[in-house]
Amino acid sequence: MNAIVGIQATVDANNHITRLGVTCALCHSTVDNSVMPGIGRRRDGWPNRDLNAGAIIALSPVLSAEKKAVYNSWGPGKYDPRFNLDGKNTPLVIPPAYGLAEIKNETYTAEGPISYWNAYVAVTQMGGQGNFSDPRLGIEIQHSPDMVTPKLAALRAYQHSLPAPPPPASSFDAAAAERGSTLFDQACSTCHVAATGTDNNSGKLHAAADTGVDGAYAARTANKAYRTTPLRALWQHPPYFHDGSAATLADVVAQYNRVRAIGLTAEQQRDLVEYLKSL
Repeated sequence: MNAIVGIQATVDANNHITRLGVTCALCHSTVDNSVMPGIGRRRDGWPNRDLNAGAIIALSPVLSAEKKAVYNSWGPGKYDPRFNLDGKNTPLVIPPAYGLAEIKNETYTAEGPISYWNAYVAVTQMGGQGNFSDPRLGIEIQHSPDMVTPKLAALRAYQHSLPAPPPPASSFDAAAAERGSTLFDQACSTCHVAATGTDNNSGKLHAAADTGVDGAYAARTANKAYRTTPLRALWQHPPYFHDGSAATLADVVAQYNRVRAIGLTAEQQRDLVEYLKSL
């Protein structure tokens, strides 16, 4: 009865649930806790880092003990969108779905535009009755009628309408952030380009070694590489990197400083973190 964000139920005249499904909002919305923790007004596009999707899936009685163990290993805020297809296990942190209006490709590995990924998730992950085809991955799923494709344009338009939330007042040191902005322009803007914060809009991708992140997930994808992640509302969605391997923005900056040999002092790293918190 629309009481739980992301859960869609069909209820009969006697208030019995006859069908139950999930929507995009389950993973990509939260609430503002205005009533109490976990209850309040919706915040669409915010990644649900409290959601333990793997534990929910593992409740299924049809799964083997081995698969249940994999799903239970993911933990809150993570999901592997390929495990049910290739049997490998490298879960990703759930990304935000806001601030996408100027972003060409939505995913960490940039297989396609937003509607590509919406269709992929709807058909291959959520069990939607629709069509999805990607010869690069050996996926060809056809249903009749196709109930997914006609909804993709409206879904994309809604996602494009979701702005990235601004940082809370007094959540960063403004003077340090101003110094950090100069450092960012010097050290980071080659890849985190202009207002979009990504060079992937021009088609560029990066090997895992470029930033020192794990390459196992990229190896499972069509492009075998990672895009530069757009920088939007970073204050709101730790942990960072595709696999959540950086717990804080300070960890992110320290890793780039080491792997890219940028040469920032400890004070400069703190200033850069304050700038990232201001985005």
